[in-house]
Amino acid sequence: MGRWSEDLFGGDTDLDEASYISEDAGIELYMYEIDPEYPDERAKGLEATRAHLNSGVLDKLFVKYAAAKATAYSFVSKELRLVFLGAAALAMRVGATISPDQMALLRVTYTKIDVAPKYSLPFGDTGFRAPAKKQFETALRLYKNDGSPYNFNAVRCEADGCGKSQHDMPEGQTLMKCGKCKLEHYCSRECQAASWPDHKKCCKTPEKREAEEKRRWGNGPMMMNV
Repeated sequence: MGRWSEDLFGGDTDLDEASYISEDAGIELYMYEIDPEYPDERAKGLEATRAHLNSGVLDKLFVKYAAAKATAYSFVSKELRLVFLGAAALAMRVGATISPDQMALLRVTYTKIDVAPKYSLPFGDTGFRAPAKKQFETALRLYKNDGSPYNFNAVRCEADGCGKSQHDMPEGQTLMKCGKCKLEHYCSRECQAASWPDHKKCCKTPEKREAEEKRRWGNGPMMMNV
């Protein structure tokens, strides 16, 4: 039950859930691209995967997961399963059509999921971290729902209510990094200024972050998801 990032699908449990949902869908939803070197009969490519979900499969899965409780093979709540299915990557990544009722359900559902702290014991890790929650909220707001795949991995402006990616920037302009932490990105100085009151509470230089990590693990490793 390891975790390598706080983003959506940044842990073993997340990928296991993607596999279970793919099995229910009858098609590979996470690694959907066709790879001649590592063939998978369930991987059909972007357009075929989107068409498969739009054929009624996605609607049936929404109904099933909205009513179901945690299954015997999963510790994930039905709320998080709906997030994984609908917005948190699987349907949006291929540009599947999500109905207005389903979008409304997702907007309510994710608020019921506990956000786990950065350092969590494996069995106390809900699978939903603050960065993943922000990814989800941004996707709910920006998803076009017109067949265009949504890129959850795109670097985006961190200001609340923005979320612009490099693809959205005017020609010749690029997203700017925070000069101190080198982590957060902004599309404009206005967005950076608006975000600063919150960001300054956690903004640390790379050197300070490294020193804190060394102190944290000074007494040896612990069984925690980070």
